[in-house]
Order: sequence, then C-alpha cells, then structure tokens
Amino acid sequence: MKAKYLVFALIVLLMFTAGAQAAPDPPAFQDIEGSFAKDAILNLTGQGIISGLGPGEFGPEQDISRGHFVVLVARVLGVQPYYPDAPAFSDLPLSAPESGYVEAMVKLGLLAGTGNKIMGADDPIKRQDAAVLLTRVLPGENIETPLPSGRYLDDSQISPYAVKSVAYVTLKYLMNGSDNLFHPREELTRAEAAVIAGRLLKIRKGQALTALPVVSSRQMQIRTGETRKIETDQSQNPLPFTTVYGLDDPTAGSISPDGAFSAGPEPGKAAITVNAGYNSYLVHTSITSAGRSGKTNPVAPVSLPEEDLTKRATYLVEAHSPDQGFRQAEEKGYPGPEGGLTSREETWTGFYRQQGRDILVDLKKPCAVTKISLDFMQEAGSGIYLPQYMDCSLSADGRAWYHLGRVAHSVSPAEPAVQIKEFTLAFPPVTARYVKLSFPVDVFVFARHLAIGGVQGQPQKPEVLAREKQPGPSADTYLQIPDIKHILLAFSGSHGDLGTWTSGDFLPMLAYVDKSYSIEGKMFDTILFLPYPDLACTREGWDAYAEDLFAPGAQLSALEETMARLNKIPEYQGKVNVILTVPYPDGQQESFGILESGGSNLCFSEKKAGKVKAAEDRLLAVRWFYNNLMDSWDRAGFKHLNLAGIYWYRENMDPTTPGDVELVQDTARLVRNDGLKFFWIPFFGAQGYDVWKSYGFNHAFLQPNYYAGNVPPDERMDNAAELAKRYNLGLEIECDEGILFYNSKYYNLFYKQLNKAKQLNMDKEMSIAYYAGSKILVRAWRSDNYKIRSIYEDMYKWLNGKYQAPAVP
Repeated sequence: MKAKYLVFALIVLLMFTAGAQAAPDPPAFQDIEGSFAKDAILNLTGQGIISGLGPGEFGPEQDISRGHFVVLVARVLGVQPYYPDAPAFSDLPLSAPESGYVEAMVKLGLLAGTGNKIMGADDPIKRQDAAVLLTRVLPGENIETPLPSGRYLDDSQISPYAVKSVAYVTLKYLMNGSDNLFHPREELTRAEAAVIAGRLLKIRKGQALTALPVVSSRQMQIRTGETRKIETDQSQNPLPFTTVYGLDDPTAGSISPDGAFSAGPEPGKAAITVNAGYNSYLVHTSITSAGRSGKTNPVAPVSLPEEDLTKRATYLVEAHSPDQGFRQAEEKGYPGPEGGLTSREETWTGFYRQQGRDILVDLKKPCAVTKISLDFMQEAGSGIYLPQYMDCSLSADGRAWYHLGRVAHSVSPAEPAVQIKEFTLAFPPVTARYVKLSFPVDVFVFARHLAIGGVQGQPQKPEVLAREKQPGPSADTYLQIPDIKHILLAFSGSHGDLGTWTSGDFLPMLAYVDKSYSIEGKMFDTILFLPYPDLACTREGWDAYAEDLFAPGAQLSALEETMARLNKIPEYQGKVNVILTVPYPDGQQESFGILESGGSNLCFSEKKAGKVKAAEDRLLAVRWFYNNLMDSWDRAGFKHLNLAGIYWYRENMDPTTPGDVELVQDTARLVRNDGLKFFWIPFFGAQGYDVWKSYGFNHAFLQPNYYAGNVPPDERMDNAAELAKRYNLGLEIECDEGILFYNSKYYNLFYKQLNKAKQLNMDKEMSIAYYAGSKILVRAWRSDNYKIRSIYEDMYKWLNGKYQAPAVP
C-alpha cells in the first residue's frame, strides 16, 4: 500500500504542476531600471495583477488600452470575472480576454462605454477617463470637493464630465500629474497605470481590513428545524466584498451561500464564521428543541444544485516550513487512503508539524465554485488537534489569488472526547480553476474527505473578493544580542555531582584552559541556570531548586568565585551574564502546596479548580517563585555576575493547557517591569515559535533537535537557520552525552551539526545557546582521550571564530 500511495502522490504532483501556475517571482524586466514605477511594477507582477509585453519587456512608456486598464483596476478591486448570455458592447465579444472583467464591471455599475454600446477596448485610455473610472470604483464624501485654484495649469483642458473626477483622484493621491500639469487628454502610460494600481491596491486593502463593522463574537439561539438568515452590514463600504459563510459542524445544520442557517433535527451547538474582505467573526449558535408544537419561523435559503468538482481534479500539498524528517514521519505513519484526500474512504491522512499546509487543487477547467469542505479530527490524548482555522482562496489562472474567508471553531484543544468536524465554506458561485485550502499544524492534524462543490453554468452576478493576504515581512536577520554571544545551559538541582557546578567546573567554561592548566582565551559569556526536567511541580520542589541555586560553594556562588579569580587577570576583568529560570506550573498539578500560613493549597488543574481559579493559582505560584528569586539575588550581592534576564522553562505553547499564553504574557510583565530580558528556547516545530514576540519574550532561540528521536534529515540545520533568519531567532547548538563515550552516532551528529553551522556562518552572525547536558563540555575538558578532549578544543575554536569545517567533497 505504501508503494501505491507514493506513486499516486507523484502522479498528483506531476499533474498539478503541469497545469497550475504558481505565483512567479517578479520578472527581470530589462526596461524599467530608473523608472519611477519600478517598485509598483515589481509588486504588481509578483502578485499576478499585471504582466509584461514579452520576455524581459514591460513597456513602461507605452500607452495602456482602455480594456487593459479596466482589467487592471478590476483585479486590484477583487472583482471576479463574469460572463452574461450576451455581451454589453458590440465591439467586445465574450471570447475576448478582457471580457470577463469588463462585463463584471458593467454589471456592478462601475463602467460605461464610449456610447452606442461601444467599449473601445483597444483604444488608449486618456488620463481624464482613467480618473472618471477611479471615481466610480471609489465614490466618497469628497466627490464634490473642487480643485484648489491654480492646482493644475492646464485645468481648462479638462473636459466638463471629468472635472470632479480629476479633483477627486488628486485629493485621494491616486493621480497627480507633473510640473503642475495634469495632462488630461494625454494617453495613460503603462508605468503610470502601475503606480495608480499600486496606490489603489493600498486603499482596497484598507477597505478589506474594515469590511465588517462587527469583528467580535456573537450569539444566536435557534430552534431545531428553524432557518434564520445571518445579516451583515457593509453599508460603510462603497464597493462591498462578498460575504462568505463558514460552518464547523454539518450535523448541527447547514449554511447556504446567502447566509441562511438551517438547524438540524437535534439540539446542539455550531460555530458559524462570517467573512468579508479580511474580516471574520464567529456566531456561536445554540440549537434548542422546538418543543411539541414544532412551530418555527422559517426563512427560505438560497438552494443551489451542486456537483462534485473533485472527480477530475488533482491536488498538491505544500508544507509551510518543509522538513524532510517530519515529512517522512507522516508518510510512514499516516499516509492516508490510496485515493488521497478526495477519497470517500474513512481513512485519515496525518499532517505532522511543519507549521501548516496549503492544499492547492486544480479543477482542470474554470468552474462555478460555491462550496469547499474538509473533515478534521481531534483526539487530544494522541496529540491530534483540530486546526485553529481553515482559510480558503480562489484563482482563475493560478497566479492572482483572492481570499474567500475562513472556517473557525470553538472546540477547546483540552477537550478529551474525540471530535470530528467538517469545515465548510459556502458562498455565491465564483468562476475559478484553482482552489487553495490552508490550515496551521501545531503537532498532528488529521484530515479527510476534501470536497469542492460547484453549479452548472455561469454565476448569476459578479462577486467581489479581497486580494489574498501577502505574507508578513521577514525579519531576514538572525538574533544578535548586545554583549550576549554564547549562552551555556547549566542544569542543576539534582543528579548529584553532575548537577552541582563548582568553581573548577566553571573555569574551563569561562576561559580556555589548556592541558597544562594555562589560561589562554575566552569561552562562554553567559550562563543560563535551569533545573533538570524531573523538577517536582510543588512548592517543596521549587523551594529546593532555588535553595540549591544559591547554595554556598556551588552554582551561582561558584560562578562568582570563578569570576573573582579571573578578574585578577587584566584581560578577563568584568562580569559574566547570568540568566535564571522560572519553572513551569504544570496545568495537571492538583496540589502544588500552600505558599503562606493560612493560605490554601494551590491547584493548577482547570478540571478540578475551574478555569479562572487554576489560572490565578498558576500565576500566583510563578509570582511567588520569581519574587523570592529576586530577593535571594539581591541578598547575595554578587559583584561579578550580571543578571541579564529570566528564562521560561516550557519549550512549547501547549494547546491542551488553556491560559498558557496569558500566563507567559503575565510573567513577561513581571520580568520586564524589573528591567530584565525574557528568554525562550522552543523546540523545532513547537507551537508559537514564529510569533514568539507576541508572548512578551525579548529573545528566543530555536532548537534544531539533532538528538531528538531519529537522525535528523541532512537539511535540518538549513531549515532551522532559514526559520531563525525569517523570525529573528537565535539557534541552539546541541551536544548529547553519548558523545563522551565516543558513540559514533552522537559523535558524528555533533560534528555534522557544527560543520553545517559553520558553513552557514552562524559563528559570525548570531547569538547562540548551547545545550551540553550534564557538564558534557567540562567532562570533555577533563578527558584523557584525545578524541573526547578534542570536543572541548573544537568548541573553543568555534566560540572564537577559528573553527574550520572540513571541505565539502
């Protein structure tokens, strides 16, 4: 079965890539260097809104025709192509490339021809006529505002029908002319059209962000068997966006393209998502019994006979952050049915981490699409969760994409019962060939039964959708913290001697000590103290860890003693940075302990204490520990240690523990209010690493997880480095204890990791954290084995930018 599945996946990949056109990189036009419109041209071509005249040629100074300008404006506005039974203009047949957009603009009342049912699509458009069209698509309160006297020296040449429009587009900064001249009767150039379209696109994006005046949750009570229309208000928008409706549970009822929800025969609950532009909000729907009378107040929904469009379709699945190791794990464990996601079999397809998935569907020909659905399952005990949402978009050509909306739900990730939901998006028919479904994947997402519904014939009216959202700007830089370059993780609090750091242990970690015990160079500039994972989540456990941290002759005191010794050497004078850890209050803990006399036993379990009380107790425990930690630090009065910040111990934002985000943010406030930095080191694929700043962290480092489970794929460090640069993260370099016993697996992995990091120039460009287990580097320094001792020697070279990776054959 595995072989059949792989063959099927390959066929799907080849068929899709042969038909679909992914949005290309902006072409290398040879004729736009030095053009005032260069940025606008590249931006619009990159989004599939405008194209060149030929390979390497844009033709910025050439005139743009009336038909092409209408198409350009329609694409920016999000107006979808429309094909009536008969053309609106005698000189523009329905078979013309511009026809679909022109007919849509006519149907919406935004376009009129030159008279006598003539479009003049091939004629160059004059600047004043372009102003008239722009005024029609963006009517506003300032349409009657006249031009300031003397604004344009050639205002007498503006035709009477265009005077108000020229004043409007000038006020809106859509068109400005040059040298105090508007040039109303000159032809618009392709460069000018691109600049205008770029400005219009910014306005339209702003309208998409404010399409719905209501963006918060709503409640709806409805009886079984009743149908109720969900009304939306887009009256503030001069060109409203099509409203699209999402439903998370078809067993509760059905939603029609016009927003009529028909409740099913049984009481229950449903989440309805209302979308317009980029806005969406949930309508939490409660379905109650109609009672014996069964009387309802029905509203007839729009009913459209649907056909299944996936029978001839092919699709491609793309990971948001591809990783070969995760991909192999999902293909081996949960490949899904042989027929793929469109199969009606009950088998689930598993998606493992990699941030999320895009499912790109090629319907093979333009179709009137009206419904999209995909089943998801949640089984929290197995790490399988419903995605927070599913976004959908459409495209006629595979280049220019338009955002339909999303389906959301209200199921808690902590819900223990198995949940199966069908995420459905319903909307008026839109002509498209390509469909895209996108959803996040935190750990595992299981999906099946991909379905796309359509109707026969052409849509009855043109729909208006927002341009697909563009990805946010990439940081495009690694994390670089002033005065913190290399952070060594130091575990303590248990494990006997391995968890007890002495002055003799710290010396070779702060300074390079050769075999004759001579001090020759510097090592780590920062020590991060943290407990072992077996730390008990109780008051006694946390107290014991803190006491051990400040114990005489060990941990912090030993580090202070070492630095006092080094400060006697001129080139080593100064302080070493210290980062302390706040333990994680486990949401499963029901009995943490009593913090003060007369107080109550803290309970972190929402199931036992309730959501509010559990959240309060968890924060209370964190605040108690943090305040005691700061008091102990102040009392210690260290002279050679600089407290740089606090580390959050949990390596993931656990979706099964409600309130984790709020807890982290509250902890961040405690830390930041004391002028300290807040640190985090999530594992590779952890939930939330890409939005780490939103949690209140000042600095975050990504673990490549070279020693977690199976041997990582060759490109793991490349992927981790790419993500680090994209999200302004540092990285962690890892060293497993197996390396000390010259275990070939761990030894080779360590150097494979270090060599790749060197090739990526990490030792020069980023701040790095180092996981070295229980004093692994200290033990390597003490070793009489040349191979083991060389680990310490090579780490010294790496920390000082002198390490040389072997040449790649």
